[in-house]
Amino acid sequence: MTPPETAPVSPELDREKVRPEAPTTFYDGDVQIPGYGTPPERCRALSPVGFCEAGHTILGRSSCGTRYCPDHWRDWCEDAVVNAVARLAAYRHAVDGAEKRLSHIVASPPQDRSYSKRAMWDTRSEAYDVLEDAGVRGGVSVTHPYRTNERGDMLFETAVEAGEIPEETGRWAFLREVSEDWEDFTRYIDASPHYHTIAAAPSVEPDDAPEDWVVERIRTLKPFYFRDTEAYRAMVAPVYYVLTHGAVEDAKHTLTYFGDVHPASFDPEEELTAAVWSRIQIEAEKAVKETGEDAEEEPVAGPAECPEDGCEAATVDVYYLAEYMDDEEWVTSVKSGAGGREKWLRLKGMLLWWDESGDRPPPAVQANEAKLRNWLEVQGESLTPRERAPRSLKQQVSLTTALME
Repeated sequence: MTPPETAPVSPELDREKVRPEAPTTFYDGDVQIPGYGTPPERCRALSPVGFCEAGHTILGRSSCGTRYCPDHWRDWCEDAVVNAVARLAAYRHAVDGAEKRLSHIVASPPQDRSYSKRAMWDTRSEAYDVLEDAGVRGGVSVTHPYRTNERGDMLFETAVEAGEIPEETGRWAFLREVSEDWEDFTRYIDASPHYHTIAAAPSVEPDDAPEDWVVERIRTLKPFYFRDTEAYRAMVAPVYYVLTHGAVEDAKHTLTYFGDVHPASFDPEEELTAAVWSRIQIEAEKAVKETGEDAEEEPVAGPAECPEDGCEAATVDVYYLAEYMDDEEWVTSVKSGAGGREKWLRLKGMLLWWDESGDRPPPAVQANEAKLRNWLEVQGESLTPRERAPRSLKQQVSLTTALME
């Protein structure tokens, strides 16, 4: 038997219209996608978010973790993907045989209707019933309000043909990069509601869906075993990709669960042992953190080199600081370099901040880069990290997303 495809979803498949004409819509530009909004005040404070291989501390704005924030929407996205992958993995571990099979499936509603914002969201519930008719048991759903239009497609294809962007760059990632703001971005998209799902389905029968709906299975994901890291990574890529341009509107969820995977139908804590559920959550976080460039749109984006003047060392996310601090050879190289003592103390202060939930400086310190670096030095000199507690990835600020300002 030929194994199912496990490569990330192709932007080409996501882009293609399933009907010749888009439906009539009344929300063009009003419903947005993640990353287009006003940052809340709580994301303005500075915090240590990473370091370079030469030992310099890198500061960034504290992540608000909201889907609206232009600087930190990827942190929201990352958390949502971790939760989705963990729930999908738990469900797949709890069921037997073909019910473990997971597919990326798109349901497109009738094109002869008119869709307001309310109708687009209400039709999501109808999509669940349609998918059930087609053999889907349940899963993760992301509402997509737009498709790229001819103008956006042509701009992207021209850039690819000219060699201006890497071949693996996704269409949506490219259009986001070239657009100055949301108004500019809307030139490259047309309103056309459809519903992406990463869902459990022993088999998918599109012909069993109502005639006025189009159900398309894009691909089946890698078979699942809860200790197989690659099986988690295979789920990360499509979930992250569809979430990056899902619908964003106040009081509405971009990502939802439905059917047998909905929290009302499935509780991992009841269905699995505590040890298995804990392992699945750890594997999901690890897969999201490490998938990176394997996803259609890379979860993080930022400087590849240290922003410190004259330093060209590669940057490293704060997530890996404890690992580096345990490397005696690296620690020695930092201490013996220029400004080694100050760098080492700041790194210790950073580790206490993130790894052991140490004290936080007053707002006035977090508002000033020089004061915060000095505060980290003082912390590092007065305290020594010992017997570090397990880290929670969800509490950490991503280096690269925090540096996008």
